[in-house]
Amino acid sequence: MKIIKNFCKVHIAVIFAFMIVGENNSTAISLRAHDSQEKIKVFYTESDKIGWYAMLVGEVVAIGSREDAHAQELLKVVQPNTRVTVRLYRIEGVKKGDFLFVINNRNLVVGRIEVKIIYRDASFGPMLIGYGNYRFSWPGYRVVQKVEENFSKDAYIFKARGDFFAHSGDYGQAIAQYKKAIELDRRYPEAHAALGHMYLKDNSLAFAMKEYEEAYREIGRIYDNEEKFLLLKGMTKVKYKMAYELAISNEKRRQHVKDGIKYATEALAIYPESRDVNLYLARFYFKGPDYDDVKAKNQFLKVLEIDPQNTEAYVALAELYRKHENEEKALYYARRALELDPALEDAKKIIQRLEK
Repeated sequence: MKIIKNFCKVHIAVIFAFMIVGENNSTAISLRAHDSQEKIKVFYTESDKIGWYAMLVGEVVAIGSREDAHAQELLKVVQPNTRVTVRLYRIEGVKKGDFLFVINNRNLVVGRIEVKIIYRDASFGPMLIGYGNYRFSWPGYRVVQKVEENFSKDAYIFKARGDFFAHSGDYGQAIAQYKKAIELDRRYPEAHAALGHMYLKDNSLAFAMKEYEEAYREIGRIYDNEEKFLLLKGMTKVKYKMAYELAISNEKRRQHVKDGIKYATEALAIYPESRDVNLYLARFYFKGPDYDDVKAKNQFLKVLEIDPQNTEAYVALAELYRKHENEEKALYYARRALELDPALEDAKKIIQRLEK
């Protein structure tokens, strides 16, 4: 019986899709109407006389079973109609973790979407995948976002303005625009990260870390890997500065180093060939307070693979080999550093000690 019901539903959906395509230019007319971003009133039930305002953000294109259904269900039975694919009319203002709503042609809510994945399709443009219960939803049904939550679209605009001012060197205006974006969407990770970058430029470490931590809490909403990497790199740099440029106890320094190693490792999982992050990670292991000479050596060697002219790595390796009484390698790396920069006092001192 269930098989027959599912077959009928799919069959009707296919017919419905052909009817839409077959109408003269109805799709184009519909899409033009969506561009106006007109508010519509939505209701939970037929008897609801108040409702709430929403903005159209897309339409359902497919319904199926969620990929992790076996892990979610106690009975280990795949539940149909628990995964929805939506074509978005615009991507601004919609992020992973948001809740959207499916409505029918009478503006009644028939399903709620927890946004899991946002991506761009070569043919259809921005798309999303979400989870929920879609037993009463059909392909072609509209997807809306509550007006108060739709403020994130405006937040996106202020974030873009902030980026413009930041690239123009007007950091004061950039900070003001990022703050406006956050006022509209307090969980907006890219805006928090961008504000953190501004504070880091000013060496305001506590303020930078506060914004970075806000962004990190919502890192799952950032779908651009470059944005994620820059956030993690910024957090690594702040932790390094806090650990070694501030007068703090060893206990606090140890915690900053531990956090820095964590963020650096996550950043390198995205971009393994980053010279700067590999160098920060090497410094954490090299400077302590919990020294790890083997990991420090390996990281400095990685830095030299990426940047063979990096004198800091040569000097650090010379010091590590001298510490472990390998004079031959210590002299090699110290001399190599002096070849690149004859004014390096640290390299000169290592050579003098070893040649006594």
